[in-house]
Amino acid sequence: MSIYNYSDLKKDVGEELKRLQKILKVNQDLPKNLPYKITYKPNEKLTIKTEEKAETIIWENGEYKPYQFDNICQVFSDKYYISIEFDDQENLISKNLITKVIQALDDTSARRSRRLKLFKYAFEKDSLIKKEDYRIGTTGELLFLKVGVGVNLIKNDPVIDFTGEIGFGFNKKDVLKNQYYLSYNLLYDFNDNSSADINSLLSLGYRRNFSTNKDKSNWVGLEFGYLISQNGDMFDDDTFRFGVNWEAGNYITISPQLYISSEQTYPAIRIGFGF
Repeated sequence: MSIYNYSDLKKDVGEELKRLQKILKVNQDLPKNLPYKITYKPNEKLTIKTEEKAETIIWENGEYKPYQFDNICQVFSDKYYISIEFDDQENLISKNLITKVIQALDDTSARRSRRLKLFKYAFEKDSLIKKEDYRIGTTGELLFLKVGVGVNLIKNDPVIDFTGEIGFGFNKKDVLKNQYYLSYNLLYDFNDNSSADINSLLSLGYRRNFSTNKDKSNWVGLEFGYLISQNGDMFDDDTFRFGVNWEAGNYITISPQLYISSEQTYPAIRIGFGF
């Protein structure tokens, strides 16, 4: 089993395996004398097709032995993937199967961490007699550097910015989840003489990836900055900036912002393009 999300996992696994077993109990289409594979997506579909025999390794009586199984059942959920190899259909639709899966989930839940791990289990009747875990990869802490350009609308005027960013990122089960960073922004606004006034801000930020899919991120973050260099009439002295940013796609961010000084408070918005 591969686990992507532990939230209400035992409840979901139990209910979804029960629905699978209910469908199989009334199904008359299972091949009688040929190996087959069942593919089940909860609340979507179940398919059955003939398949080559699957081979796995089972721990038994103190040693590993190869066993040949005729059939395989794969369950694809948003929270987990499970592969069950078996000969007799009665083993697949047994309540005891769900009990053993839940027992293994109880143990892995108590020992989970930010590292991605592989757990192996075997049972002697109803007793758990073997468990091993292996760390896969590293914790994934990393230092990153980013540069980008942004298009801002501030006081109804267009402002271009160039941004440099340095920070730390942290993985959770091989998915980059958290980033803390320091950014430096150069903002260019054009005055009545068609020349640019350049202001600069220094900001601290945090963003979190709310996706569990390492190939499709969903970053949302907060940022707090201070104007360290002021030129022209766009900004007052002692101006602060508070922003919320959302990564709308690869290297594209949308950030509603609020500028605050002793003289005035006004909203702004930025669309950023990273490299």
